[in-house]
Amino acid sequence: MLLKMILELCLLRTAPQELPSTRVWMGGALAAYAMADVIAVIDMLTLENALLAAVVDTLLLAAATQLVLQWRHFENRAIQTLTALAGSGALLSMLAWTGTALTRGSLPPEWIWAAFLVWYTLVFGHVLRHALSISFAAGVGAGIVYLILSMGVTGLFMNPVPATN
Repeated sequence: MLLKMILELCLLRTAPQELPSTRVWMGGALAAYAMADVIAVIDMLTLENALLAAVVDTLLLAAATQLVLQWRHFENRAIQTLTALAGSGALLSMLAWTGTALTRGSLPPEWIWAAFLVWYTLVFGHVLRHALSISFAAGVGAGIVYLILSMGVTGLFMNPVPATN
């Protein structure tokens, strides 16, 4: 049921407020988001760094969502918003990973990831538009800001800076 609702959300056919408002679903969506993060980078990082990056990215998603909802005085929307963002992020990440695996050799993986990054940004914009009661363009803008922040933070695990003495 939730997977179908998340798919409908990714197709911009439903809004986050239509998702169940339960901590169990939110926890499942956050766990799926973290797992999808690990799967997406496991061939580029050690398992330890992939897990650490996934945990940091998931915590960043939860913290940023909570902060922006508090700023707009919509704390009551946190569970559904996090369920929507994490669930759609996990689904789109897994679809992108599957797409790159299926097209290996015929399309550069960067093309697949770029297309999904655009889709991801539109979905995050759609969710944030509803969660924050802002325009779709502002939601997309907020989604882009989050993606830049997320890539900057998790990028630290991709190219770790050597320790200096």
